[in-house]
Amino acid sequence: MSKKKKKMLKARKKLNKVVSAQLAPFGIDKAKYTGEYSYSFEKNRVDFKVNNEAIEDKWFNEFLTERFRYTPKNDFIISILHEIGHAKANENIIEDILEFCLNEKARIGIEMMVAEDEATGRDLSFQYFSLPDEIMATQWAVAYAESHEAELAEMWERIEPYYIKFIQSRK
Repeated sequence: MSKKKKKMLKARKKLNKVVSAQLAPFGIDKAKYTGEYSYSFEKNRVDFKVNNEAIEDKWFNEFLTERFRYTPKNDFIISILHEIGHAKANENIIEDILEFCLNEKARIGIEMMVAEDEATGRDLSFQYFSLPDEIMATQWAVAYAESHEAELAEMWERIEPYYIKFIQSRK
């Protein structure tokens, strides 16, 4: 294994550890860099990525502004909070609604693969963000972010050095 790869794996391990520590008070067992944002009910794990540069990340921020009149102070933190929101809010969703959401996500995913222009992709992303389980997770995240700004700024201060080191290790 190359020196660069070892450095990157070490930085990723440290980032996973620090993010996991920050999410433990929310009842999340683990956080892991996977290159995408998601929440696993089975593992009680938040998966995350760095460098929110995908077009879907931009559309999520637009959705937050349009639907919730909220502009995130930190894209990484609001995305992590959204995933925690799945753990917190989805406890109250009935099985039929969750099944509907999963089916719709599958449909949207297929349509996204063949979307021919950015406008169609944005519309499909907004459909995804508007699904009941996604709305509930986002509502939780926004409410938490708005009422805990100082704590979230401190959380980011603890994460940021490891976040930056991981990004630098990938170059």
